[in-house]
Amino acid sequence: MISFRKKQEVIEPYSVEQCNSCNATKKRKFAKDDYVFKETGKCTSCNNGQMMIAKIYGEVLK
Repeated sequence: MISFRKKQEVIEPYSVEQCNSCNATKKRKFAKDDYVFKETGKCTSCNNGQMMIAKIYGEVLK
């Protein structure tokens, strides 16, 4: 009998913030209370728009 064991993968979650004015994006580590469309502050690129979380995803650590 051959037994195959599935390799455990470690996934690191990230949040991507995007400005609603200039569309600047910034990737950062996921924080506990993050959710999509959450406003996170003023844009540092254009100082005009509001940054909000556009996407949350995970990357496999090697």
